[in-house]
Amino acid sequence: MPANTLEQDVNDLMHAVGLLVRRTRNESYAGELSMTESMVMARLANDGPATTAALARAEGIKPQSMGTTITSLEDMGIVKRTPHATDGRQMLIELTLKGVRLRNKNREAKQLWLSRAIAELKPEERNTLFKAAGIVKRLAEQPLK
Repeated sequence: MPANTLEQDVNDLMHAVGLLVRRTRNESYAGELSMTESMVMARLANDGPATTAALARAEGIKPQSMGTTITSLEDMGIVKRTPHATDGRQMLIELTLKGVRLRNKNREAKQLWLSRAIAELKPEERNTLFKAAGIVKRLAEQPLK
């Protein structure tokens, strides 16, 4: 059996990561949210309030698209807009208490499922998986070229 080419291995890795992301999403309560809405909630939870423009840059989408996402989250009561402390022209987007609770509930559900699934692996598989996670994180954090 011939070895995979680098291109095949890269495709397999992308497919596997995509399956894992979709599975963890399905195990959470985030099914009613789009991927962008979930990512915005995570960014606000981790980094604190931000402008629509900053969120758009961070997610690599157009400000108009981010505005639509923010409006949707606002309509659900998950985020709110507050005036910027030093720039009266800007509004900061932040999670509401409902948004924080939903984010925590989703994260806990995902972690519970993944912890249980990983616990079923052999110890050497777990070690390999955790080493690979560090490498994947480094790849994801590389600056865009």
